[in-house]
Amino acid sequence: MKTMAYSTVCNSENLSSAIAWMRFPLILMIVMLHCYCAIDASGHSSYFAWVYPLGLWLGETGVPAFFFISGFLFFFSQKSYAQKLQTRFKTLLIPYLFWNALILLAYGMMEIIGHGVLIAGKNIADYNIIDYIRAFVDRGEWDRGNGVPMLCPYWYIRNLMALGVISPFLYYMVKYLKYPFILCLMVWWMVVPYNNMIASSLLFFCLGACFSIETINPVSLVRKFQRPLLVIWFIFFLTDWLTHVVVGGFSYGLIVHRMALVTNIFVLLLLGSYCGSSNLSSLGLLNKSAFWIYTVHYPLTIFIGNIVARYLSSSPDMLLWLFYVMSVFLVTACCVVCYMVLHKCCPWIVSFSTGNRS
Repeated sequence: MKTMAYSTVCNSENLSSAIAWMRFPLILMIVMLHCYCAIDASGHSSYFAWVYPLGLWLGETGVPAFFFISGFLFFFSQKSYAQKLQTRFKTLLIPYLFWNALILLAYGMMEIIGHGVLIAGKNIADYNIIDYIRAFVDRGEWDRGNGVPMLCPYWYIRNLMALGVISPFLYYMVKYLKYPFILCLMVWWMVVPYNNMIASSLLFFCLGACFSIETINPVSLVRKFQRPLLVIWFIFFLTDWLTHVVVGGFSYGLIVHRMALVTNIFVLLLLGSYCGSSNLSSLGLLNKSAFWIYTVHYPLTIFIGNIVARYLSSSPDMLLWLFYVMSVFLVTACCVVCYMVLHKCCPWIVSFSTGNRS
């Protein structure tokens, strides 16, 4: 597969710095989404209006943006197909197996002490070999491609590894079918009402790949058209917020929302290009701990959801919103502190469990 030369991409627009800068903000968006999902705020209409820009408009941007960056970097790399898969074995597969096995072991310990839980309607003590294999893939629930492994956020890594395996096929689809292929994926993702993880993964990975394969620098592009981009971005944000918060039940609301997510990615690239070339170019510890935060934050968000369900379900909407904002900060801070302590005391654990990223 042909890939674009490094010098072609890393020009004065500092694409590599822009992408590096985006890593932690995108992880933070994922934390925002999962904190939102963990809090059952049904009946709190004002809370939903305030939390929507953070929990959904920004929150649901994180994973598609990571797929976009991953697709771009995969085909940008000058390594061979075999070398790319070997690298991802170390950086993705090992952490994927380790953390999912750890969660499965935790469920097994809960069963032993008498606090077992059902997973996909089945007790872990009754698992057969197929159930154990599927625990690492979709927990025994395919759910139209939306099933998740034991560590739920790792569906992204599962799909990313699968995309890497079929990347030669995707290369030729993008190379020769070009924009009609991307458009078909876009329409598929837009019109399916459920999470549509497969379509989302394919679309944004291939969209990022398209920039590499067609030798287009996305940062140069967004800078060239930054004024119309920002206008379109604001229009989609406002329309998205109004259709979900003010109007409610708008028949084309999902399409508007997903178009807003697409514009968010390109605006983040634009923001990253400026921050990446300024004093904000290095987020230091926050960037280094990004994968760790992504891995360990989810159980904390479930704990927060339990607190809300037990103590705050009848709280005023403003108090609930403040708790949401505080929970995003606390979850992120706890993950960073844990990373710092383990990195200092047991660096080998952090290195192994994050695919040698630290």
